[in-house]
Amino acid sequence: MERLCRLLFELSSSERMNVILEIQKQRLRLSHISKKLNMTVTEASRHLQRLSEAKLIQKDVEGSYGLTQFGELTLSLLSGLGFISKHRDYFMEYDTSPIPYEFISRIGELTEGGRGVDTLSNIHQVEIMLQEAQEYMWILSDQILMSAAPIVAEKVRSAVEYRVILPEGIVQHPDYKPLIPSAPNFQKKVLPNVEVVIVMTEKVATFCLPNLRGKIDYTGFGGTDPKFHKWCKDLYLYYWEKAKPLI
Repeated sequence: MERLCRLLFELSSSERMNVILEIQKQRLRLSHISKKLNMTVTEASRHLQRLSEAKLIQKDVEGSYGLTQFGELTLSLLSGLGFISKHRDYFMEYDTSPIPYEFISRIGELTEGGRGVDTLSNIHQVEIMLQEAQEYMWILSDQILMSAAPIVAEKVRSAVEYRVILPEGIVQHPDYKPLIPSAPNFQKKVLPNVEVVIVMTEKVATFCLPNLRGKIDYTGFGGTDPKFHKWCKDLYLYYWEKAKPLI
């Protein structure tokens, strides 16, 4: 614990974090770091010394500083803390407990995702992304997206793959016309409960958590970043494997 506290203390300085983030981009000499971060050479040298003593960086024979393997690993783990810190207000109101630990530990992969403005805007964005799908549409939801149903039906007819996971015993809206499940590109499964929402295509993904009252209001994150997309895809496949085909 003492070693961890010392590490966190070194990283608690915004100046040292800026130094290590610059070094992460490329190996740099002392003079370059001083110039890039508008520091005196003395200040830059002091921060480099502390980061070196913490084994986060090291200097090569040419005098350039780079990350150690320990430094690389430390920064990769810090990305998750950076993400939840950036969206602290959201995570004060929304529940991460339904997410398996293996995905919580990878939450830094969502860093490049954007936060949705509000429920209506998010649903509108979902409609747009489904309309633009060319290869597949995967949906995990606690309800049928009525406004997107005509788009989905059109896409299924044009041979776009469609997977959907819904809660068992879901009550359908009287105006909803179910898709024909015999279509080869249409797969439907159910779970006892659906506690998160994922809507994704080959290009874009969105992800929503339940609020502290257990309700999903479609407020969440979305993006096209490859790491963000893969995190959502892996989580969807996790639930897909757990779900049962609807007979």
